Amino acid sequence: MVEIVEQHPFRRESCLIIYALEMKPDSAATRTPGIAPLSRSENLSNGSRWQGAVEGLHGQLLYGWALDCERPDARVIVEVCLNDSPFGTIAADVARTDLLESFCILASDSDACHGFVADIGSQPANLQGTLSVRIANTDVALPGSFSLGESKTPPAAALNTVIGDGGLRLHGWAVDPEDPKRVLTIRAFVGERMVAETLANVTHPFIRGYVDGAHGFDLALPNSLADGKVHNVRVVDDHGRTLNGSPLTISCSVNGMAALLPEDADPLTLAVADIYERHLPRSLPLSAWPEWSTRFDAPPPAVISVLTTAILITDSAARNDPAALDRTHESIRKQEGMAVQIFAGAPFSVMLADALTAGCDVICCVRAGDTLTPHALAYALEGFSRPEATLVYTDTEQNGRPWFKPAWNPDYALASDYPIDWLLVRMDVASALSSARDQAAFAWSALSAAWSNGMHSIVHVPRVLYRMLSPLEPEERECRNAAAWQTVCAHEPSVTLESLPGVPSGLTHAARRLRAALPDSARALTVSLVIPTRDRADLLKRCIDTIRRFTSWAKLEIIVIDNGSTEAATKSYFAEIIELGVRVLPMPGPFNYADLNNRAIAQATGDIVGLVNNDIEALHEGWLEEIVAQLLRPGVGAVGAKLLWPNGMVQHGGVLLGVGNVAGHFGNLLSDDDWGDHGRNQLPQQVSACTAACLFLRRHDYLDLGGMDAHAFPVAFNDVDLCLKVRKSGKSIIWTPFAKLLHAESASRGHEDTPQKKSRARREVNELRRKWGEVLQKDPSYHPSANLDPQAHAYGGLAIPPRTREPRKGTLP
Repeated sequence: MVEIVEQHPFRRESCLIIYALEMKPDSAATRTPGIAPLSRSENLSNGSRWQGAVEGLHGQLLYGWALDCERPDARVIVEVCLNDSPFGTIAADVARTDLLESFCILASDSDACHGFVADIGSQPANLQGTLSVRIANTDVALPGSFSLGESKTPPAAALNTVIGDGGLRLHGWAVDPEDPKRVLTIRAFVGERMVAETLANVTHPFIRGYVDGAHGFDLALPNSLADGKVHNVRVVDDHGRTLNGSPLTISCSVNGMAALLPEDADPLTLAVADIYERHLPRSLPLSAWPEWSTRFDAPPPAVISVLTTAILITDSAARNDPAALDRTHESIRKQEGMAVQIFAGAPFSVMLADALTAGCDVICCVRAGDTLTPHALAYALEGFSRPEATLVYTDTEQNGRPWFKPAWNPDYALASDYPIDWLLVRMDVASALSSARDQAAFAWSALSAAWSNGMHSIVHVPRVLYRMLSPLEPEERECRNAAAWQTVCAHEPSVTLESLPGVPSGLTHAARRLRAALPDSARALTVSLVIPTRDRADLLKRCIDTIRRFTSWAKLEIIVIDNGSTEAATKSYFAEIIELGVRVLPMPGPFNYADLNNRAIAQATGDIVGLVNNDIEALHEGWLEEIVAQLLRPGVGAVGAKLLWPNGMVQHGGVLLGVGNVAGHFGNLLSDDDWGDHGRNQLPQQVSACTAACLFLRRHDYLDLGGMDAHAFPVAFNDVDLCLKVRKSGKSIIWTPFAKLLHAESASRGHEDTPQKKSRARREVNELRRKWGEVLQKDPSYHPSANLDPQAHAYGGLAIPPRTREPRKGTLP
């Protein structure tokens, strides 16, 4: 029996890492134009059950393909050999549409998923020998062996790839083999008609193992293709070369799969459609916002609200523009079925006093020149259908771009002012705010009044109902800053608000840092950093060296969990760090990340525990102080950091629930200094989860919650499960961009590259869905109108169709 090489989660051997791309092209697709099929005489052995070839190295990646002609639907396991000695195995399961005709010649029912891409790792410069590949458990060698260092033209799959999931957004990369620095233009065709084009000039995280530089692309197909019909889309570069993975089959509907079903579809069919949409979500690019909003923001049911509303038209840059004032009045008058009183043309304090005596149920403000969307009040007042609701806010639009806001998120609110553009206040709260002198003071005073119970009483209506058409004046910004300051001083006097330097020009919202001061007693606390490892002394040394270099915490306990290291270099390094006061806890046995951390934290002496991967590196002084200061704030249960890949892109900006119907990291298409959607890459905020690659909690909280679930989540999603338990306990999770660390993700654990690992990963995915299924679809930190497709950037697309947009609180469902 072949031994599948199991890469330990903390050890990247010098052999293989698999990059298996989930590309499933139509098995009936014809040969890709422009790519000549391989003939049997070139790469195939006539009459053999096993067919394939080793095509060459590109960087550290070994390319090739393998096919079992007796079982063309199976995925062949191959061994990669150096000087005839195997040093790793890999499954040939990567799509190779450039070879599809060759596969079809061999077996009519073969698909294109028979390629392999193996990372052979960094090899010594003087290493000599011959690389070859053979079918595992046989003596059959694939043709194409070659010597290390030998120059060989890379296959097409190393130069370009396009990935699609059946929706309107395509992703991939493309490199010009004749001029690798040139930016290629990527074009999509349906038949002979070009339907879309873009430049391959984006750095994607999923290509960092394949391609150096910015050669990735996002290609948005036109909305007209979302008609429920099947379309074959051919993708080529500007030389007409067809990209690997093309043609792709596109079949989706803007209204979702359910829209394609007959009206009398049975419940089982409707249930299958719902599952399909959750597992394979579709999205449109943000550029489709006008059409999307027209389609999905239809009028609500024709009901007349029993609530009466007082609307104050406040000053703005458009206060002296009669046309701007007219459009504001007109948008209010068009709120059909709503009982409204308008107050305008007087100082704010006078209008507020008049509104308070008018006997209305709700008060809100609209800036002069801004407008309400049709039926805005009807939708907004639905927020008060929750009996505990005292304040309601909605999403806004400015410069043709929507601002999809989270459910109540006090940290992000203080950082950005996001709830106050259109805030509706019940009269019993507003009556205590008669001293407010401007809109900002009124809004922030109302939020302050609801602060202690805000997760329940402050309700978000996740719809774009307010159009901000006049820019904020400097005076308005100053008023907002002053009002936010008063709020934070009233509730967290240890927190200061600092304006951030270097913000993008034309910013439409505030940009503040919440700097939490360390209490005087904090320095007396012990912080325990728990670092699991197995061998890879080089990774562990960089981790500990940078922590020691950039950390001045007096009572710092570093605990290394040794999960069965065997290498002499690792044992020598253990002896060295033990002399420096580092605790090394031997914990041999099968790898179980959750269990290792649970056992180590039970033995830790710290008041605060930090879960830290051995492939983490500290980047600046003060990172630990920032995390501890945030953690010690009232009501905070856990804190995560901003993690960067070595290329400067964001690896972790908080965890978003529901991505791919599981969970995924935010920020993976952003560089460190990118602003992100309305500052989400630079502003502190509450999130539903953070990665355990760098996650800090109070030790007693960790233990009280039962730690990580070592049975259900031995390797993956244990951090998401732990954070959701923290949230369910009533405490918040803070992500701070002011603690930055480098994370070489999976450098230690490797990828899900064996049948055993993939099976375990599927079990953990299913368990997370079983335990937290409802929560995964309703992340209060994300938005039901935003995309959940895993290949696209969060907040970078529009969900089709949007998920349920009912009024929501800041708590988990």
